[in-house]
Amino acid sequence: MRAHIVKAIFFEAARRVRRTPDAPPQLTGHSYKVELLAGGEVDPELGWVVDYGDMKALFEPVRRQLDHRCLDDIPALGGDTSPENIARWIGEQLRPWPAWFEGVRVSVLGEGVFAPALLPANPFEGLPERFGFSFAAAQSLPQLPPSHPCHHLHGHTYQAEVAGADFDALEKSLEPLHAALHDRHINTVPGLEQATCERICRWMWRFLEGRGARPTLVVVQETPNNRCLYLGE
Repeated sequence: MRAHIVKAIFFEAARRVRRTPDAPPQLTGHSYKVELLAGGEVDPELGWVVDYGDMKALFEPVRRQLDHRCLDDIPALGGDTSPENIARWIGEQLRPWPAWFEGVRVSVLGEGVFAPALLPANPFEGLPERFGFSFAAAQSLPQLPPSHPCHHLHGHTYQAEVAGADFDALEKSLEPLHAALHDRHINTVPGLEQATCERICRWMWRFLEGRGARPTLVVVQETPNNRCLYLGE
């Protein structure tokens, strides 16, 4: 019996982009997904092609070179921070390939373009009807010691959710809110010099308050595993 399996692993990084040919490079950030592809005969005793833990262990030294970094600072990428080139580089770093290795795919978890969605209420989590959108930004937490990974320049594809008492004002505020945060080094936004999820939530709340949206909830998720919910002071 033959089978093919995929192990997904995530990392967070900043990079510089030109959104138009004449524009100067600007810092942004993303959450990235790496998929390790494996295939082969299923072991008759163990029942698998390869242990997912072994796949994760193989990639871990490479992940540490990418995670919480600015990808432009990795010389071997040659300034090409496209997912395709990152995948090529990862493949080279994993040599010599194990017998089960079939390839690497890299994707960005959303570019952060402005595409808000109306989300239904979620009684299980106690969340009301709300708008959801994403934005991409570079970030660092300089208040942390250099030994902490978040001290260094990196980035995220943030997922945000906002609810408010004035839904019309809330909806009209979404595009300027997105524009204030997207494709930025978020620490350069006044009030976000220490850009933790908690402070971003409060900053967004005050932004919406200033536009009459009367916010009741702000959620900011910076990785697939971590998010902050803010209900006001």
